Amino acid sequence: MQTSTYGLACGSTELGKTRNMFLGVSAGCVYAIIAFSRFIIYMFQGRENYCMEYSELYVTFFLDTIIAFLKVYIIGLLPIIALRKVLIQDSVRRNTPACLLDELHTLMYKKRTYITPLIYTISSIIIGWTYFDLIGVSYRRTRTMFLYPGTEDFWCPSHRKDNCKGLLPMINEHYLIALFHTAILGIWYGCDFLLHKRYMLTFNMTKSKYPFSLLKELLIIWNHKFNIFVWSTLTTALYFSMILWFIKLFIWNAIYEWLPNLIFLHNTAIYYWMRASWFDVQLFNRTVVSAIFTVMCWSVIDLLIEHFFTRIHFTIGVYMDPHAILIDGLHSYQQPYYQQLAFLELWHIAKFDPHRRSAIYADFNRKRAFNCAKHNNPTSAWAEISRSCMDLILGLASSAQNEIKKQQTRKLLLKKKYEKFRTMEKNALKEKERKIVGHKDLEVKMTAETMTKDQDYWGMKLLEWFHPVTGNCPCFMRKIYYFFAVPLLKRSIERRTKNVFKDLYITICAIQALTALTVKSLNEDKHGIVQCDIANVFESILDCLMSLEHYSKDPPLDEWDVGDPFVFTYSSVLSDPLIVINVLKDALFGLTKAFYPHMDYVKLSSIHYDRLNKLLNEGL
Repeated sequence: MQTSTYGLACGSTELGKTRNMFLGVSAGCVYAIIAFSRFIIYMFQGRENYCMEYSELYVTFFLDTIIAFLKVYIIGLLPIIALRKVLIQDSVRRNTPACLLDELHTLMYKKRTYITPLIYTISSIIIGWTYFDLIGVSYRRTRTMFLYPGTEDFWCPSHRKDNCKGLLPMINEHYLIALFHTAILGIWYGCDFLLHKRYMLTFNMTKSKYPFSLLKELLIIWNHKFNIFVWSTLTTALYFSMILWFIKLFIWNAIYEWLPNLIFLHNTAIYYWMRASWFDVQLFNRTVVSAIFTVMCWSVIDLLIEHFFTRIHFTIGVYMDPHAILIDGLHSYQQPYYQQLAFLELWHIAKFDPHRRSAIYADFNRKRAFNCAKHNNPTSAWAEISRSCMDLILGLASSAQNEIKKQQTRKLLLKKKYEKFRTMEKNALKEKERKIVGHKDLEVKMTAETMTKDQDYWGMKLLEWFHPVTGNCPCFMRKIYYFFAVPLLKRSIERRTKNVFKDLYITICAIQALTALTVKSLNEDKHGIVQCDIANVFESILDCLMSLEHYSKDPPLDEWDVGDPFVFTYSSVLSDPLIVINVLKDALFGLTKAFYPHMDYVKLSSIHYDRLNKLLNEGL
């Protein structure tokens, strides 16, 4: 995919600086984590360090930290950073299939489904074993797969003490458990990263880019995110470790007696031992701390990407025609990340930059029109910017209404098909009974073979059997099916709503930017360019508000929701519509407050006037 002009402009200036800053800060944070961990390890291993001189201890500490940092950051974390760079365009638009089964089916055919868990697995092994290397002075058992006779940790049974050196090597279970723990942690985290879309970015609209030094900016991140960072790291690592050790205690210990037989060595059944205590407290503690260390390194990368790559970037100093570049970014639908950055820049201009606002108002009757055939290649910057914003606002309203109509049509179609299938089944049963009574030895088939080929047939049969309210199977069977199978098959209202509001942050930026540009034009638009579009701005925001209120009050629920599966029922509270509704109401209050003395000149339809008056009465 060819990068848009806005993407090239942004990437060559502010985004490039942000990338370099991110790499430097992330490297420093990872080094600080490793140095702190190494210091704690030295404190707990104080007895082993008393014999060292201060200079020797300092050099050892410094070298161990540098080597660990190089392994963790270069081998363990840079591939994850590269992966996040590849996924950056998918980190804004929330394309969500209607049901989980569709999403899993879609993921099966994407390379990221296989590459992401692999990258996280390699990273987990590298980071985990780096941690074990840091504590390896007193924990050598984790470094080798096999323990040989005569070594310190080799376990010799009492009845073979005399010829212990003649025994075969012993499997080091501590090594196996540590390796298994780190590998499964990477696979689990990578799959969770994909399924829950942890790569999605959250754009918080705040004033300007940071006017502070880098150190003060890091202190702000520390104050705002430290508690969340520590809590999420600890809960993730402990949750995983507890589950894995539960499996170890009740499954691993049950099979370790015959596990050596799976290793094809001579006489393994007789001479091959494996240390397997039921519960090793030291190994448990070290694997848990290893998981915390690993997840902490990953969380630092995620936190810094979230911070640096969602900030406002500016392109005004790059090209002679900044408005054309900005509008190109607003049109970058195929590159959602650049489109989000463009709307974020527009939002900042509309809120905090009077010089660029005045330049937008004054940029009309251009010799070189803006390249947008959809809007007849306008020659006014305000005209193209406002229409780009209104297209998004009205597009959201249209999507919400289309989803309601689509679900209504689906329910009616399913009901007709269901009645048709029931009639066919009754006719088939009568035909079968007639042939049996006539003693004809014939294969009885359905009267309509195409019925079972219909993709909705078996879905409705399951609905008939297992629906939580109207199903005809026993209650406990319906509950079991609803608990295990329905989450895969259900066209969740939450998932479909996320797909309707897939450009949530872009839309919020568009609403607030359009509102601010319109309000500020009252004092700053010296040419009266905005006056002709004030009614259009009001109507587009009111249309979106009425559409989303309808969607929020009457959400199109799935047939598996509680209630009659073929009746259009409503009972759900959805967050995304409420967020946008509040933004739209704030926008209308701001517009009305600014243009209240001039509302007689704003020509609105009676429907829009009634809804606006109702809103103003609600706000009083």
